[in-house]
Amino acid sequence: MQRSRLTRRCSIEAAERHETQPPVTEQELIRFFSILSHDLKSPIFAVDGFSELLVSDYLDKLDEEGQDFLKRIRSSVQYMKRVLDDMSHLVKTLSRPASKREVPLKEIIEEVIHKYNFMIEEGGVRIDVSPDLPVVNVDPEKMCEAIGAFFSNALLFTGQPKGERMVAIECSPEGSGHRLCIRDNGIGIDPRYAPQVFDLGGVSKLDRTRGGGPGYGLYLAKRIVESHGGSVSVESEPGTGSKFCLTIPA
Repeated sequence: MQRSRLTRRCSIEAAERHETQPPVTEQELIRFFSILSHDLKSPIFAVDGFSELLVSDYLDKLDEEGQDFLKRIRSSVQYMKRVLDDMSHLVKTLSRPASKREVPLKEIIEEVIHKYNFMIEEGGVRIDVSPDLPVVNVDPEKMCEAIGAFFSNALLFTGQPKGERMVAIECSPEGSGHRLCIRDNGIGIDPRYAPQVFDLGGVSKLDRTRGGGPGYGLYLAKRIVESHGGSVSVESEPGTGSKFCLTIPA
């Protein structure tokens, strides 16, 4: 009986302490992540560096199985570095306050195309852009990030031979704002799983064979568009391509 009362009293005291503790703020979480990212990078870079030395100086001393193990280590370390870099970029972008101004949407689209020009030329991709693009009131840097995520996704998940690949960027009025769509003729997505692409790591979970990063781009795009008061959607069928759309309020 005495132990039961003691246990109950300790539980009450713990609950009271929990209620008086202030919640963790967004800035604290950002700081926690920054410290975690910094502390993880040091051992990751060490593993990366020493494994690179093993590849360059000792690879011929290993049998086939040993070489395979070493290559797997290198691949995993490179992926870990990419995860940390992409997550750091995501946190910094989302934590930065939006700085909206009126900017021609054409300028943002041109910047996106220029950024991924290498992928376009390497894949022989035809790019079609609507001639009449409006002026929008957005944070240009953030909106370029969001549109770039949809655009790079279209370039990556292609199923057509080189020279037959296509990405179309279309814009139309919607209410008092605009609806921008990026349409491709790629591999498409099973409609049952389409909503998952906007989750953290959603794209990489659906198809890891395409390489690329951990799949944070579309999640970041969704958050950016929603912070502007808009929304995102996807229409897709396997083998026929996908159409990602975002709305930009006036």
